[in-house]
Amino acid sequence: MYIGTPPQKVRGLFDTGSTNTWILNKNTKLAQGKEKEFSYNDTASTTRKKTEQKAIIQFGSGALGGHFYTDDLRLGSCDSKSSGQIHIKNQKFGNVEKQKTIFTGNNFEAIVGMAYPELAEKNVKPVFDEMMDQKLLKNNLFAFYLTTK
Repeated sequence: MYIGTPPQKVRGLFDTGSTNTWILNKNTKLAQGKEKEFSYNDTASTTRKKTEQKAIIQFGSGALGGHFYTDDLRLGSCDSKSSGQIHIKNQKFGNVEKQKTIFTGNNFEAIVGMAYPELAEKNVKPVFDEMMDQKLLKNNLFAFYLTTK
């Protein structure tokens, strides 16, 4: 997935047990001085808007918090050969400014909440609901394809 303009790559964990989307900011301190290969540089995006709204979320594996932003979010490839990209304009998401034990591995820099909108923070619409509202889908459904590859 990609966030911002120009698009910045981040790897997303699609989570059916949470509703809000959270994206790791490049300035967020990680344990033992680790750095992630990908993260969100809000100052590099010309379409970002910081809001006054903020939240702290507790997961079973740790906690995170930060301000909510709106920015363009893209799902799929950003190369010139791709025709399957979904471009969500002004998606509201949490900009991870503080975190504890969430982003410890080399596997993801974003949590994409796929649960029901009633569970979201006030005035935050889940990614899938935003896709439906912007009429970006042929059919309003999502599925997961699991593979060993």
